[in-house]
Amino acid sequence: MAASAVRGAVALRTTGRPVAFVRKIPWTAAASELREHFAQFGHIRKCTVPFDRETGFHRGMGWVHFSSEEELHNVLQQENHVIDGVKLHVQAQRRKVLQGDQTSDEEKDF
Repeated sequence: MAASAVRGAVALRTTGRPVAFVRKIPWTAAASELREHFAQFGHIRKCTVPFDRETGFHRGMGWVHFSSEEELHNVLQQENHVIDGVKLHVQAQRRKVLQGDQTSDEEKDF
């Protein structure tokens, strides 16, 4: 448990924004169930679960945006997150690493 807490704390410092990336969302659950589950940890600013246009089902992953880093930290401290009997995989959203001559939108000169 201590190792997972350390990993969560390290990820928390590197994200810069309080966003949880959630995998293994059961196909029976929607964004509303995800929002309801994570609301116990704090205020949810946004909850996104992308859908596949061809199948009409979501892709089994999503993002939960919190109001504060403390709320995200509380989520990461809990080991088991279960919706509809399925254990979710939750981690802090990582920053994208730019390579070579790639630039972010913030660095582009419009």
